[in-house]
Amino acid sequence: MASLLKKLFRRKKQPPLVCAVTLDDDGNPIADNPDHMHTASCFISFEPLAVVELFQSQGCQSCPPALPDIQDATNHPNILLLTYNVTLFNHLGWKDTFATPAWDQRQRAYAKRWNRNSLFTPQLVVNGVADGSGSGGKTGIQEIISSARSVQQAMDWHIYLDSNDSEVRIDSDKYEVAPHDILVVIYKATDEVVKVGSGPNKRKKMNHRNVVVDVVKIGEWTGGNISVALPMSRSAMDPAQDAAVLVQQGGGGGAIIAVAKI
Repeated sequence: MASLLKKLFRRKKQPPLVCAVTLDDDGNPIADNPDHMHTASCFISFEPLAVVELFQSQGCQSCPPALPDIQDATNHPNILLLTYNVTLFNHLGWKDTFATPAWDQRQRAYAKRWNRNSLFTPQLVVNGVADGSGSGGKTGIQEIISSARSVQQAMDWHIYLDSNDSEVRIDSDKYEVAPHDILVVIYKATDEVVKVGSGPNKRKKMNHRNVVVDVVKIGEWTGGNISVALPMSRSAMDPAQDAAVLVQQGGGGGAIIAVAKI
């Protein structure tokens, strides 16, 4: 087991992740050639965006003291925090104002994938492959994120995800892979404070950041290079909302292998 874990989390040199092309003798990009095939040498290294999914509840006594460190530790340009409020503790006297059964199912999908028989909040899931409660403070949260990044760095193939106002583009040197869902996640663009009116957290104020309001599947990726239209242009979106696109293995509970803000 120890050797397996060592192999799983061993850091490898991250191959290039931004497509770079060579010019021919006439100054034209070789990649314009329809026969061009991506290889590892087409990509330039940089630290990819990590997605931290926070499952929380306004009825969870452990959430209010944990949230400041979680929100502080994830306040970084290379980290995207997405908050999913769940109904897990709605029976304790306060109905969570942002919770929905859809987010319950998303959290349970991870538990099922990891063969667990219990749920907890707060729960941080990073890139769909590493999780924890955030109880270790900022240092502990950063360790979870580093663990998830190590798994991604161990991949022996590469993927680059980008978007513009109307479509999502995926480029990869992996030409055949099991289906991955392409998801658009829409979330509130500003923090929102809720004063809990009853239950275990009565009279406590909880700050919510990047509260998810919708997740829409817009296609599937099975390898290679593809473009997929967005459900609406970025310029047509509600200005009070932001959005990101995720590429997630096998739907709910799978590894999130690429993330980009829209």
